[in-house]
Amino acid sequence: MKTLFFYLILGLTFAVAETLVPQALFVKPNLLLLLILTLGLREQVILGGPLSWLLGCLQDALSGTSLGLYGLVYLILYLMVRSIAGHLNSESPVLLLFLVFASTLLKGLILIFTLGFFAEHGTYWRQVLTAIPGQLFVNLLAGLLFLQCSAWLSRYRRHL
Repeated sequence: MKTLFFYLILGLTFAVAETLVPQALFVKPNLLLLLILTLGLREQVILGGPLSWLLGCLQDALSGTSLGLYGLVYLILYLMVRSIAGHLNSESPVLLLFLVFASTLLKGLILIFTLGFFAEHGTYWRQVLTAIPGQLFVNLLAGLLFLQCSAWLSRYRRHL
């Protein structure tokens, strides 16, 4: 229960931070994506699956256009990461950066595919594709910052 509460508070904090951060280069860091990747590497499906869907719906409620779209996208990404997490060294910082890179690309492809069902006209894919290079750069920078903060917190936690 503590773990669920911690992830919910962290997800709410990340979602609010995403809406408050000024947009530089037409993209914002996707902090919830980092949390979904962490859930995929560390938590079982019974907790991580519903939580990733809920965090996606939270992003939709705060800044999305189609309610449930990011819930579906984050659930798919979580399940993909969870399916390979047993074969990976989840403590590796390089792995998290690789997963940020790959999941940013996959998120764009999943958005293009799912928006094909929701959009009335077919020009949505151009907007998604043009945003991917900037989003990759900003997400990798956010991933580096996330790794630094988690390393600092783990050192602080050991001293307690």
